[in-house]
Amino acid sequence: MVDVEGYSAPTRTLPHQLDTRAGMYAVVAEALAAAGVPMQACWHGDAGDGVVVLVPPEYPKAPLLEVLPEALVRAVRGHNSTSPTAARARLRLAVHAGEVAFDDHGATSPTMVAAFRLLDAAPVREALTGSPGVLAMIVSGLVFDEVVRNSTTLDPATFRPVEVTVKSFHDRAWIALPDHPYQADPTVLTPRPPDTPAPETAPAGHAATDPSAGPDTHARYDGPGPRGVHIAGDVHGSGSGITIGAATGDHLTIGTPPPSAQQPHNPR
Repeated sequence: MVDVEGYSAPTRTLPHQLDTRAGMYAVVAEALAAAGVPMQACWHGDAGDGVVVLVPPEYPKAPLLEVLPEALVRAVRGHNSTSPTAARARLRLAVHAGEVAFDDHGATSPTMVAAFRLLDAAPVREALTGSPGVLAMIVSGLVFDEVVRNSTTLDPATFRPVEVTVKSFHDRAWIALPDHPYQADPTVLTPRPPDTPAPETAPAGHAATDPSAGPDTHARYDGPGPRGVHIAGDVHGSGSGITIGAATGDHLTIGTPPPSAQQPHNPR
């Protein structure tokens, strides 16, 4: 999902908004193509000042994190270089994965609701406001654990953990600034003691100052078996926003994973 910052600003007249929307669709299509995903292969929904893109499961998630953000930055800068000030854009990007259902009216699921909540979260809005760049990205805990932590090209230590609370939704997510990354700080990847508040997102180019920052031990399960992801939130209107959602058809487990099996006692 992608959303344009300040789309309804008084300086944007209707012609400016139309120019911005056209640019938004063009840059999203360009970035998807760079990641090996044709726009025409995806389902997408218009959100006025944003767009939702559902990527089919045959396309891997990794390029959506490793390639797409930087390609989106380049495309946005290209759009801005040829547009009047009031039609220029800065974007928020949310990436999540899971199951999606379709009906006669479009697409919906708890996964999509969660992605919209991530896109609308105060921490990612504040991250973009405090950045000199054109893009702030927020990814779900599921995507961070499965893709970012296992990437050979991304540095997970340049992401920052945040607690997202929007309406009835609450979950751990991770923020990155692709064109003005946070300073690498491996301490953010270290599990924190339970009930320790998450660190505030640091300004662009600076590391979070809390040395104990990192995933809450209640939110992680590193034992054998399936990994559970807790998502709380009711399913109702998706609201406005433009999000590139990596809805890949991977199964999303809602709830708490079972505890690891007890190992037999070895008296030796």
